[in-house]
Amino acid sequence: MIYQRQRHSPDRLNNSTRRTYDLLRSTLVAMGRSMTLVEGELTDAMSASRSTVRAVLQQLAREGLVTREPKNGTRATGSLLLPIDELSPIQARTLESQLLGCPPMVRDRLCLPAGWTVLMIESLLLENALPLGLSVSYIALDERRGPEINTDEPDVLLILERQLGIRIGVSRTTVSAVAADEQSAELLGVECGAPLIWLEDVIEDEHGQPMALSQLRLRGDRVAFSARARRSA
Repeated sequence: MIYQRQRHSPDRLNNSTRRTYDLLRSTLVAMGRSMTLVEGELTDAMSASRSTVRAVLQQLAREGLVTREPKNGTRATGSLLLPIDELSPIQARTLESQLLGCPPMVRDRLCLPAGWTVLMIESLLLENALPLGLSVSYIALDERRGPEINTDEPDVLLILERQLGIRIGVSRTTVSAVAADEQSAELLGVECGAPLIWLEDVIEDEHGQPMALSQLRLRGDRVAFSARARRSA
């Protein structure tokens, strides 16, 4: 028998640490605020044993999603849930910006015509002075557009629309995971090798010309993305 005993009382379905972890982590991210977590309440809410809940809280504490202190108890630290197509309300601090000319790899990724140049902006992304991630944007500039751009704007879409007057068409987004290198770890306050969300956008104007290649490394313990999809008939 797959399930050897039929129980009439509520079963502890989530005595799998993995399933309990996924359920609790996703709930904390979706709520997005600091809150007190009580083991007894969590065991009932997730139909899990106390030992399973305790193991999950320890894992979340190692990842920085909760804090556990003797007098203050266990608290969720809160995380930022963003639509996958925007970065507001993140702030940015520019680390470096420069005109690159037209590097062949960027030129090929953006399908740039002759005579265009590329502005590179690298920024540290922050919320309430806490580091959330790093972004590198390669912005295409044609011969008519100069480099006088406010580089402290964290959202490359707003740079294109508000500062360059470009009407956005479509964007192609790729999401993956990478390990934090030594420099990224130092800037973001994580351990070297810690997993980071890696997100890349290729943004086109209304005529289909790619205008920006944007790459982000984001702390998985502080940032999550959401999207809403509708299945066509």
